[in-house]
Amino acid sequence: MEFREYILHQLREMKRELLTALADVEGEDLISFEPCGHWPVAWIAEHCSEVGDGILCEPIGEPVNQYAEHVAHWQRCEPKPGDAYPPREEIESRWVAVCDRIISYVEAASNEDLQATPGREPYINSILRVINHTNSHLRSLWCILGERRVDHKFAEQQSFLA
Repeated sequence: MEFREYILHQLREMKRELLTALADVEGEDLISFEPCGHWPVAWIAEHCSEVGDGILCEPIGEPVNQYAEHVAHWQRCEPKPGDAYPPREEIESRWVAVCDRIISYVEAASNEDLQATPGREPYINSILRVINHTNSHLRSLWCILGERRVDHKFAEQQSFLA
């Protein structure tokens, strides 16, 4: 597997895994701060979109989505109970739009484009940063959903290269 193919595979896995985690999650399971005061599943998913959008889409054009204040400025404005989130289907479509924009750029980019620095670091470094960031939040999502007894989710996880 060549490097570009590896990166594209990782981006597609990142997209698929977050969608798998969100599938069929509704109501309180989407917005609850429980267990243990974790941030809500909806916030985590929106946050992953916002980070990918800001770090990877904005430097190559413009962001794909607009985000609520408590998502876009999470470092100074932590989420709190009662914050509004789009419906799950919209969160999913926003994630798909961000991922598809990144994937289409990488598919068409030259090696020089991937090494260029349109943002704060070489684009390829930013891709790896976003993949690792999303993966860390995916671990949290699976733990939160497991603790909330959304047990059917564990049977949906697929193997590498699925």
